[in-house]
Amino acid sequence: MVMFSQLLLFDRIDSRRHLLPLVATRPVGNLRVGIHTLERKWEIIFGCTVSHWTIDYLSEKFPLEVRAAEAVLILSANILPQADLIDSLFNLKLGQSLWDQKGEWIASYIEDLTEFDEPDRGIGNVVFFHKKLQRVCYPEDIFKFNADQIVFDLGYVKNLEGFEKEAASNQVVGDELYIENGANVQHAYLDSSSGPIYIASGAVVESGVTIRGPVAICRNSRVKSGTRIYPNVTIGDNSTVGGEINNTVIWGNSAKGHEGYLGCAVIGEGCNLGAGTTNSNLKNDWKTVKMYDYADDDLRDTALLKCGVVIGDQSMLGIQSKINTGTVIGVGVQAAMSKFIPKFVPDFLWLTDTQTEVYEFQAFYKMLERKAAVKQENITSMDEKYYRCIFDNTYELRNRIINTKK
Repeated sequence: MVMFSQLLLFDRIDSRRHLLPLVATRPVGNLRVGIHTLERKWEIIFGCTVSHWTIDYLSEKFPLEVRAAEAVLILSANILPQADLIDSLFNLKLGQSLWDQKGEWIASYIEDLTEFDEPDRGIGNVVFFHKKLQRVCYPEDIFKFNADQIVFDLGYVKNLEGFEKEAASNQVVGDELYIENGANVQHAYLDSSSGPIYIASGAVVESGVTIRGPVAICRNSRVKSGTRIYPNVTIGDNSTVGGEINNTVIWGNSAKGHEGYLGCAVIGEGCNLGAGTTNSNLKNDWKTVKMYDYADDDLRDTALLKCGVVIGDQSMLGIQSKINTGTVIGVGVQAAMSKFIPKFVPDFLWLTDTQTEVYEFQAFYKMLERKAAVKQENITSMDEKYYRCIFDNTYELRNRIINTKK
């Protein structure tokens, strides 16, 4: 069995544009599904360094770091780990590539990185993986596969972290409750009878909270009093949540701190959902949900009866925001409306009931600097460059939407 010393998550894949706006600000391998981001999962599994082979404007923040003298495993960045896949990867020999039954590339184990430009059946000896894979190809795949990945991640977390006995003030149902040392959980109802509940170190779960697993509350997050969290939810690091949440993944450093429903949703980093914000996730006619796809520049049928909202990084929604089924909101959006937010809001748009205009880049970045100072976050010239690149890349799309509103 091979022990890998370095792993590259190959990000230049066809599904990348379908995953916008979530991957406008990060490689695919930096998405969170389950407890961890994909890169952290593989780092734990293989115990080796992990880096990203991503698109040019993200490569400074997420550099490709490979030691030339050592062999490297290159893995499609959108693959989710599972036990039988891990066995197949460990059994790869130098010079072999792993492909699935549909003819889609999974991984290559090579000695010289210069031999690899993009997945090619002509590279190395081909080995086939004959079982079903989970790939994150569209934003909704994140909440579709999230429950499975919480369970998977816990298999490793249980061996790495120390857990404490739950406080006597909590009402506990089921035997799959995992509270890390350093978490503060008091006077909560915690039901793991249908799936595990994981609460990380530094997290605070306040009185009157109801959680039904599978659920992951990640490091330094706060679940406010009276919150109801239903199955298949991940609250990423340093987030604050309240109200009612179901089938949702929050990447981290975001806030939905008040009443309102959030369901079948994926929320990026640095977002804020104002008090009373609520999204729909089911159409009244019970048809499957369509949502905007950046790759198609059109609505795509998700084939799901329930699909709520996808929100890119650093977007802010005003109080009492109303979000329709299958809504996509880009990076750096400001929306404060009394009516429904449009089904698609392109990146860096400022929306009110009376105005649809560009969120000028300097105003956006000054806001980021002020927020970073208050929250003691680190923001650098590197961040400014890639946000500027996203702003420039979405110029035509944004202006087309603005012009249709005039």
